[in-house]
Amino acid sequence: MNGLASDGPRVQGSNRRVKLDVGGKIFETTTSTLQSAGKTSLLARSALSTDSAEIFFDRDPHLFALLLGVLRTGKLSASTWEKFDIEALIDEASYYGILEPVKKAMAPEALDGIDVERVSMVVPNGRDYPLAICSSHDGSVWVGHGSKITPYDWALRKQTTTLTDLHSVDTMNRISETLAAVGAEDFPGLHIYDTKNAAHMKSLTWSDKSDTRVYKPCVRALASSDSSIFASFENGQRTENTILVVDKERLEVSREIGRQSGNSAHSKVSTILQFVNSENLLMVGGVHGGTFGFSGYIRLFDARADKIVWDWTEPNANADPRMIERDSFADVVVSEDLGAIVKVNVMRGNLAMADLRRLSESRNPWMPLTETNPALAVQGGTADAKIVSYGREIFCSRGEDLEVWSEVPVISKSSAEVEEKKFRRNFVEHSRRGHQITSLSAGGDRLFVARWEMQGVEVWETKG
Repeated sequence: MNGLASDGPRVQGSNRRVKLDVGGKIFETTTSTLQSAGKTSLLARSALSTDSAEIFFDRDPHLFALLLGVLRTGKLSASTWEKFDIEALIDEASYYGILEPVKKAMAPEALDGIDVERVSMVVPNGRDYPLAICSSHDGSVWVGHGSKITPYDWALRKQTTTLTDLHSVDTMNRISETLAAVGAEDFPGLHIYDTKNAAHMKSLTWSDKSDTRVYKPCVRALASSDSSIFASFENGQRTENTILVVDKERLEVSREIGRQSGNSAHSKVSTILQFVNSENLLMVGGVHGGTFGFSGYIRLFDARADKIVWDWTEPNANADPRMIERDSFADVVVSEDLGAIVKVNVMRGNLAMADLRRLSESRNPWMPLTETNPALAVQGGTADAKIVSYGREIFCSRGEDLEVWSEVPVISKSSAEVEEKKFRRNFVEHSRRGHQITSLSAGGDRLFVARWEMQGVEVWETKG
């Protein structure tokens, strides 16, 4: 940076005009615009540390024009920046110290299931199909495909691929900015990998010297809180199962909860884990098919006391016979924004919701989500249905179809006031070439969709 002749003494804190010579092209702006980049940015420091009327940067002027536009308006048109190499644009933003404003400007619109559309795909190397996907609040996603893990950052730039010891990454949880916990149905142990350095960190297993039935235990589901990793283990004979709690900092097993023995439906391994931060609860779900259909259970564990505070089994004798005839759920999720548990059933395919605050008040807390438009009514279910909650919306897959249930107010005809809130069903995509949806994940106002026998992961966003 070279300072040229000064037009006079600089007044501290004044909003004066500044000229910038970037790669031979002159830009004119104000000190307040440059300071909006943040006090520690190169632009703000340059504006405050020199009395020169002109500041020189030996950088790309075309990219700088985009970055200056971000400081002026807080926006960065996708149609504009997509013409440039994304790596070069981000490198320039890092050089000037304005990466955070650029990230904010490049972030997608708030995810709205009514207006969501498929905008791109991330395609990992190799020929393996994605079986596990984990998204984060910044819009990044990690993909488990075959025996590999490939992370994509907030700008969906491919990072280093990590080769694991597993035959196939069946379940995965992102436990930090760089660490992934993974497991497989046919490979014993819980394994921790450093995705930044593509290195194996540690392996943990479930052991019990007093019980010879505990051998070659495999991980079936994973979840994590700020301090712990929760891993659902099942032994080799698929009779004994438990949940191990692993200390995140030490990566050591701290305790065991929810151990089950026997072959009964109520005792089968948990295949769904989710930590509910707002309630400090661990949601444990298990759904299994057999000769006589499907059965499942949902339990809520108090994470502090390690005790069950609510337990629900399906098929359930208390279920409303008008709703279903001894049906079981296919998938379940806790929506912290809605304060409810949401499930999708196997046979009828209907969605139902249970208020977290009123679980103990009723023998059957489930309220069905019904569609009043006959043309959009649910016609049937599937055992492979998946659901994910984001904000106050529920995304649900049925085979190759993808739909969203959105909360809408119901207006009273007499008083014109909101009486209650209901949910309406809308198709996001219908019958996409017969490729069944195998996994859904949402984060950073993006929805990620993996499909059977498709190598890439679809990226869905709402376009403004």
